[in-house]
Amino acid sequence: MPTITIFKQDLEGLLAAQGEAPQPITMEQLEESLMLVKGELKGQNPDTGELRIELQDSNRPDLWCCEGIARQIRVKRQGSLARYHFLTTPPKSPKRLNVAPGLEEIRPYVAACTATGYRVTQDGLAQLIQTQEKLAELFGRTRRTVSIGLYRLAANEFPVSYDFVKSE
Repeated sequence: MPTITIFKQDLEGLLAAQGEAPQPITMEQLEESLMLVKGELKGQNPDTGELRIELQDSNRPDLWCCEGIARQIRVKRQGSLARYHFLTTPPKSPKRLNVAPGLEEIRPYVAACTATGYRVTQDGLAQLIQTQEKLAELFGRTRRTVSIGLYRLAANEFPVSYDFVKSE
């Protein structure tokens, strides 16, 4: 079962309603809320606010990060899931990923997405990398069948090409 590390301050910030100041969450409240995600607090560092959480459900990779846990707790508190307008509004200019012919033998499935509107912080980047690693470890058979990459959007020029590269 996956064990993740999150920061209490991040969780409190993500639990706050838009425009509200984050409210402290007690360890008792946290442990009760973790039952919503089939999670258990395995350790904490009061000095850094670091929390180690073991998740009992490997079928919910969306919960393998602070953002996913916070979303699930917010849904319970508010009684409904917030609408994500970015999922229904078509992008202004579609970005393309061109996959080279013949790659289906090596990588039969290729997917890509872009994400905007989030200012990446040190803790946020650590969460993204941790989630990427957990997905690659648990679903990708320790990177034998899945490869995941995170890239700065501004540094990429579209269309992006996914192609063979000669090994050196």
